[in-house]
Amino acid sequence: MKCFPWLCLLVFSSEMLSAESTPRPQPERFAKEIAVFAAAPVEKGGIVFTGSSSIRLWKTLKEDFQGLPVINRGFGGSVANDLIAFFDTVVLRHEPKILVTYTGSNDLNAKLSVEESFQDYTRFLDQVHDKLPSTKVVLTSVKISIKRKSQIPQVRELNQKLQTWAAERAWVRYVDCDHYLADAKGEPIRDYYAKDLLHLSPAGYAKWKEILEPVLREEWSQRKP
Repeated sequence: MKCFPWLCLLVFSSEMLSAESTPRPQPERFAKEIAVFAAAPVEKGGIVFTGSSSIRLWKTLKEDFQGLPVINRGFGGSVANDLIAFFDTVVLRHEPKILVTYTGSNDLNAKLSVEESFQDYTRFLDQVHDKLPSTKVVLTSVKISIKRKSQIPQVRELNQKLQTWAAERAWVRYVDCDHYLADAKGEPIRDYYAKDLLHLSPAGYAKWKEILEPVLREEWSQRKP
């Protein structure tokens, strides 16, 4: 049987996780979205944003980072294991100089432990570095939300593990992009969330952009031709 690249990755990813205690969502659920990405023109050597719906819903991405060659390859509901499965389509084919990643919240919501979420995320990041050793990864922190308020302790634990891991690798830059979402008591601030109390409002995206823009312009200035 012929094995298409994305299908081979699905099989490989499932085999890698077979010994894990918590089942991962099946990557095949994103077949249509990934097919759309695969059919799009290939833009190489720029800045790829990938991850879950917080990336997918960033509709003003190109406007917010004018002058930077940004590409949105987020797909809503995804977990880190999906990024592994569809790595060739959402990352590798674009050969980005910079990769901005956001995932983790859906992983925890899918009942993965903090350690399982961390292992899946870093497995994806190691895959990036193995295939694209000159790419700089900008690892954005997992955000808290009102809808998933009960998971805030796990989110903060996961962020701490990711920050410590990134500090030991020169090719990764961890960026705290969620501190503004909490008040002095650590409670999520309503104004930064959309009506669903999960995703960001325009004000939330504006703050995220404010944090990320100087980081991306600095990193791009060091890597542009």
